[in-house]
Amino acid sequence: MDLDPHGFVRTNDHYETSLPGLFAAGDVRAGSTKQIGSAAGEGIVAFLAVGRYLQERGQVAEPAQNGAPQA
Repeated sequence: MDLDPHGFVRTNDHYETSLPGLFAAGDVRAGSTKQIGSAAGEGIVAFLAVGRYLQERGQVAEPAQNGAPQA
């Protein structure tokens, strides 16, 4: 996994690391503000990115109109 010179994890705009399927958010991520509110927000965005990542690979059901997974 790519790290910056200070040892923080480098990510793209979707919080993906250089390792496929591995996401990082919060204080470990290069460029984060190291504040709890920002870390919580990054965690939510990373969680949503993980869902998209898995859907694109057919590993989870597509969400229904109301946001719940389809059976």
